[in-house]
Amino acid sequence: MAEETKKSRKTRIHVTGMTCASCVARVEQALASVPGVVSASVNLASEKATVEYLEGTEPADLRRAVKDAGYELGAETETLEDVTTASRREIKNVRNRFILALVLAGTIMPLMWTPAFIGKPYLLWALATPVQFWAGWRFYRGAWGALKHRTADMNTLVAVGTSAAYFYSVVAVLFPALFTIGGLEPHLYFDTSAMIIALILLGRFLEARARGQTSAAIKKLIGMQPKTALIVRDSKEMEIPVEDVQPGDIILVRPGERVPVDGVIREGHSTIDESMITGEHPGGEGSG
Repeated sequence: MAEETKKSRKTRIHVTGMTCASCVARVEQALASVPGVVSASVNLASEKATVEYLEGTEPADLRRAVKDAGYELGAETETLEDVTTASRREIKNVRNRFILALVLAGTIMPLMWTPAFIGKPYLLWALATPVQFWAGWRFYRGAWGALKHRTADMNTLVAVGTSAAYFYSVVAVLFPALFTIGGLEPHLYFDTSAMIIALILLGRFLEARARGQTSAAIKKLIGMQPKTALIVRDSKEMEIPVEDVQPGDIILVRPGERVPVDGVIREGHSTIDESMITGEHPGGEGSG
């Protein structure tokens, strides 16, 4: 009963590391499991979590729950400016890791077949290690978060697959006798693990860039919304902020203006700006 008297707050927080619908469901589940959370909704395209929670719930608890699930939360994003900034930062992060992975993987592959370096496996090991544990760290983090929830995802697949190739090669470098005893020849797969990580990071980079472009488009679209509305109250016209418009208010839309809020045309015939709805250049007809 005590919780019912508490006031609730709503906040929007930027979430990074999501790649699919299952990631969205996992983040929502992690947020909903925090005591005091009333509701949690996550948008994959904008990488934004909208959380409603009761007083007494600490934002740090929300971050800890999502981090335990294998994802990261940024600062509260009350404006699209913050979302755009965080999106650009994520794109830059993934791009840098992809470039490093691609350069090192592209170096390892020809060295694997160069006679002068065949007898120098430690060099290949040294080149593959930063790809595995720096460029590919996000996969381990995501796999660990999924494991703690007794599930698996794309991160698990990448982490297990590349780790198998990497650590098999490490054993082949340190203990080649284990293979020759059985009549086998030790093979190295550093090129395989490095190139797989590079290719997956390329996909993540393209995803992040596409989400960034979506956020920019949404930002432009919302920027087209009028800030004020002309309403009629008590037979008087007055201009008020859009946020103060109440259900039942009669709004006047002059020729060429944009419609500030959703509503039903009561009377009149005019030309209004429908570009916010259609995405086209200004100039649409509205009548009633």
